[in-house]
Amino acid sequence: MNLLERSMSARRDVRSYLLLFVGLIFAWAGATVDPSKNCDESGRECAPWLVPVAFVIGVLSSLSGAAMLAANRRWGSRLRRDERRLDWWDTRVSPGVRSLSLDDVARIRVRIVSDGSDRIFFYNRAGALLPFPAEEVAPPAYEEWARYIHREFPHIAVEVEAG
Repeated sequence: MNLLERSMSARRDVRSYLLLFVGLIFAWAGATVDPSKNCDESGRECAPWLVPVAFVIGVLSSLSGAAMLAANRRWGSRLRRDERRLDWWDTRVSPGVRSLSLDDVARIRVRIVSDGSDRIFFYNRAGALLPFPAEEVAPPAYEEWARYIHREFPHIAVEVEAG
């Protein structure tokens, strides 16, 4: 894993294609299954309303996946050691590159959660939270990445908490 740079786009993210693919399957099923024959083998339990619901879900999902691929959102981050800066971008939030001076960072807190919704936070010397949208722009191994930044910039403390 490259800890210096992470660059992603919707066209390189498998989730966009999965959304499109699953949506097409649901739309196809909703268009081809006869609602009156959507019963179990005994013929007692029927759910004809599920067919149009599957079709609508499929159309909406496939349109969402296609829109994501067409818009091609870009996100990522880059650690510039020589300039002591951390750049990040997310075209969903703003079109440009934002930057954080690593000289202003005093502490990085990594919160590891068992359900996989880990978070990373940057704090200045006064203890104030610095703006950084870590959910997708940072490399996915937050603790490893934070410790790498600490090795490069020893004045930055790293705290890891299990949540």
